[in-house]
Amino acid sequence: MTVALALAAWLLASPLVADTHDPPEAKPAAPDSVLFVGNSFTFYNNSIHTHLRHLLESDDPSLRDSVFLKSMTISGAVLSDHDRGLKQMLEQWDWDVVVLQGHSLEALEPDSRANFEASAARLVSMAVEEGARPVLFMTWAYSDQPEMTAKLKQEYSRLGEELGVMVVPVGLAFEQAPAELPGLSLHTADFKHPTLEGTYLAACVFYSALWRKSAEPLDYGAGLPDDVAEALRLTAWRTVQQYYGIQ
Repeated sequence: MTVALALAAWLLASPLVADTHDPPEAKPAAPDSVLFVGNSFTFYNNSIHTHLRHLLESDDPSLRDSVFLKSMTISGAVLSDHDRGLKQMLEQWDWDVVVLQGHSLEALEPDSRANFEASAARLVSMAVEEGARPVLFMTWAYSDQPEMTAKLKQEYSRLGEELGVMVVPVGLAFEQAPAELPGLSLHTADFKHPTLEGTYLAACVFYSALWRKSAEPLDYGAGLPDDVAEALRLTAWRTVQQYYGIQ
């Protein structure tokens, strides 16, 4: 099957390919396998997928054995660094969802944006051709450059619409959470990488977006204070509701 035909077939069949801001009428099927492709933004604090697994287990202990989560990361990587690795991963396993996380500045800087968009289109096509649902990971602003959020939202939303793929709005949750929890620190001292609170929030956003339900009732808090973890779970769900227009 050619890439074009595979993409067309997936667009017709996938429950995740409505307009980025408008959720499909039917609730998307819960994935049984998710691959996270990215860099240190994904693997910090024992990786987003590890905390996502614990959230799923908190919801239903049987999911520990029935849902397969894995990450493939390279420190400082841009999307194009994952061409070979993703090809191998797609050949070795059947993935329901492939999450694509680019470099934090890749979508913003003029010198890298074209390569980012071309790489995203190429990796999306690779995933679709193997029957997986590609998802774009909207990253967060640096803590000393909050203006990045609006630009990231614009670029990822536009690209998601152009490629017909879902965008998970982690960066918007990073913007919202401090308003809910004054004094909250989501970034380490380098202004870029996530604290445990930031990684946990990202995992909650992925739970809310991919499983299309709130993580608020769950009792896994990654060792954070109960009130902080609960507020982050609620922020994640509210962000997803607002971005997708879920009532």
